[in-house]
Amino acid sequence: MSTKQRGTATAPPRPPATPPNKRQSAPAPKRSRRDTVHMVTGRLLLLMFAVTVSLIAGCVGGLALSLSKLPDVGSLQKYVPPETTKIFDAHGKLIANVHGEENRVVIPLHDIPKSVQHAVIAMEDTDFYYHYGVNPKGITRAVLVNVAEGASVEGASTLTQQLAKNLFLEPAKSLPRKISEAWLAIQIEHHYSKAQILEMYLNQVYWGHNAYGIEAASLNYFGKSTRKLTLAESAMLAGILRGPEAYSPYRNPTGAKHLQKLVLERMVVAGFIQPKQAREAEKQVLHYPGSSSYAYKVPYFTAHLIADLIKRYGENMVLKGGLRVQSTLDLDLQEKAETMLREAVARNIVYNIHQGALVAVDPRTGFVRALVGGTDFKKYKFNRAVQALRPPGSTFKPFVYLTALSAGFSPGSVIVDEPISLPSGPGVYYSPSNYDHSFRGALTMRQALEKSVNIVAVKLGYNVGVKRVIRTAHELGLTSKLGENLSLPLGTSEVTPFEMADAYATIANDGMRNPATMVIKIQDRNGRIIEDNRPKPKRVYDAEPIRLLVNMMQGVINHGTGTAAQIDRPAAGKTGTTSDARDVWFAGFTPDMACVVWMGNDNNSRLAYSSTGGTVVAPLWAQFMRYALRNTKPHAFKEPGNVTTATINRHTGQLTNPLDREGVTETFQRGHEPKSFEPVEVAPRRREPKPTAEEPIAPIEVPQERPVAPIQMRPVPVARPKPAAKRTAPPMELIVTPQQTDETLLEAAPELPPENR
Repeated sequence: MSTKQRGTATAPPRPPATPPNKRQSAPAPKRSRRDTVHMVTGRLLLLMFAVTVSLIAGCVGGLALSLSKLPDVGSLQKYVPPETTKIFDAHGKLIANVHGEENRVVIPLHDIPKSVQHAVIAMEDTDFYYHYGVNPKGITRAVLVNVAEGASVEGASTLTQQLAKNLFLEPAKSLPRKISEAWLAIQIEHHYSKAQILEMYLNQVYWGHNAYGIEAASLNYFGKSTRKLTLAESAMLAGILRGPEAYSPYRNPTGAKHLQKLVLERMVVAGFIQPKQAREAEKQVLHYPGSSSYAYKVPYFTAHLIADLIKRYGENMVLKGGLRVQSTLDLDLQEKAETMLREAVARNIVYNIHQGALVAVDPRTGFVRALVGGTDFKKYKFNRAVQALRPPGSTFKPFVYLTALSAGFSPGSVIVDEPISLPSGPGVYYSPSNYDHSFRGALTMRQALEKSVNIVAVKLGYNVGVKRVIRTAHELGLTSKLGENLSLPLGTSEVTPFEMADAYATIANDGMRNPATMVIKIQDRNGRIIEDNRPKPKRVYDAEPIRLLVNMMQGVINHGTGTAAQIDRPAAGKTGTTSDARDVWFAGFTPDMACVVWMGNDNNSRLAYSSTGGTVVAPLWAQFMRYALRNTKPHAFKEPGNVTTATINRHTGQLTNPLDREGVTETFQRGHEPKSFEPVEVAPRRREPKPTAEEPIAPIEVPQERPVAPIQMRPVPVARPKPAAKRTAPPMELIVTPQQTDETLLEAAPELPPENR
């Protein structure tokens, strides 16, 4: 090899080029239709794969983000489900379940019979004790059954999944929700025991007819607590879960019975019961009280109490808070009162009376023992006991007399029943009259109250001052606004029967006030007492004038307008009939019970003229009181202490000769009794008219009335109106004993407010 050849690198020879003419002359092979389809399909599959991967990645990321936002199941440790409030009577009898949308009573698992637990597990989740929230075996079984049936007839959700759905998720069906449900179920199983999960489920699940939880369902369908359920009843309730509205025995007894049988069969298969037990349970006849049987008992009382609770505690606490309310009600007495009132109104339909109300209060405690607001709550929701403002008529007079007694008057003080005209404004005069438009002349205060004489009540109110009468009424318990006018002593201002019962109870309790209440105590769902109304009496009025008044009011029942109210034990009261004959009342009490009864019409139509509080209402009051006190020993009222008695002439009020046929022995507050003696000619005793059942107030008109200064204690000429009127009544004359001059009487009385001096 030459040097050139060794030192020179040569490129490898190229392969001979293809002759151009040969390359151009060879045509390209044609692609077949199949090759084209394969190519396009491949590219589409590649694109779909890429999109699917992207979607899966997005879904996984989205799902992870979604699951991260789910509630923390650890919060169930602090979860407080809505729970029904229960109201009991004073003796522990259930009278109402109060709830919003969810009627629920939470009970612990150990109070739920095994028959209930096993029935629910057998029907809803046979493998409950063996899975961890999600049951693959159950899912497979459900799929096979549904495919075989061609429809969705069996679900695959475990009890834990159902609990998660009920507590945390919306009911709408979707794949994301099912995934969330499963995830939460697994978390719940991780945090809680099977017993805790089962307890939460049984207290949470819906059973139809607004019943949430097993206790509410047991009460709704069988009228008893879960603790008392039989195997047959347990199986029936478990079957209802398949479709609470569709398979309720109230709506579909055949379907409910079929599901009960299915539950019993599954319990046998699961080993919870024996076949013999299943057959016996299937044969048991079940009794249903009716879903409406747990509506409010005694609704007039209950509805008012619930409204009051909501006002004070809020709707959320009352409807969902699970309160335990012990009311003051005596359920037996309430039911009896409802029947008595309904029958009494029916008897008095001849007087054009169509409605009534009754309120009974224990004066020693202020506890409302009965409250009836009408004859039929289903027809008339209006509660006349607490909502109807009606003029009380003569039942208001005791407040006037009490005010006068506290000002130094006595039961024996003599006042003249005569025509009067009292100034009620510039050029305006008020001229009251008695029912029969007659005048009896001089009367003691006791006689005037017993006969319900209007003129005397007006004179007393005028003398002590209307403002002072209003103050007395409010101190005793009336809460309504009272008109400051001269007709007030005749009961022209409107009040409710509840107010009157509250005030009369204070009189019955010797001036010691326990405000009328419908609640003894309230406990929250954990048993903590949040309201305690044990009696805390407070003196609001001096005992001596109260006792004098009670002594006088006993005469109303013993031989006055209220003789139909006699109940064979010490009792005091007052009849009432309004001036226009639209309302009739009787209000009275013993040391153990105060009761007020009203009758009339919602449309305020007139009653028959002969209807009075003494003839129409007093008999019902007596009937109720006899029943209410049937097991109570009679008690006497406390007697006034600072009093003395004297025989006086009933016309002059002076001490009189014992042979005076017009003489009466009367009671006086010590220091205000007559002290001088003036012989009086002995005259034949005149025949007294028999006391009428009641003397209603004649219609009156009081234009532009305003309070006026009290009159003097000696005859005072009263300006007469100009001759334009029909006739002018003579001036008023107030007769007292000679020793009781205006100076001595007013000196001994409590100081009047400036406006009444």
